Amino acid sequence: MTFTLAIVGRPNVGKSTLFNRLVGKRLALVDDRPGVTRDLREGEAKLGDLRFTAIDSAGLEEATDDSLPARMRRLTERAVEMADVCLFVRRTRSLRASCARRTPT
Repeated sequence: MTFTLAIVGRPNVGKSTLFNRLVGKRLALVDDRPGVTRDLREGEAKLGDLRFTAIDSAGLEEATDDSLPARMRRLTERAVEMADVCLFVRRTRSLRASCARRTPT
């Protein structure tokens, strides 16, 4: 059985890096600047014995006009529609920092 996995999340959280690891080659651009991925990229991925199609998406931003972030959002929404499974990637450093601030001393 094969399936399609969409990798989605806010800009610059590591979606393209994860995509490249899953497909085993550098098909997606990776940069420290947000907004480098502006289109969808598909590749044949492998994780252990599992084989599937992975989709790297642009960043998911709150924009609904005709701006570049809004066009990137629509592409990401298209990836979600194409996929059988969505993996939402979140920046973990922010989560750890939030947890650290909440921990009483």
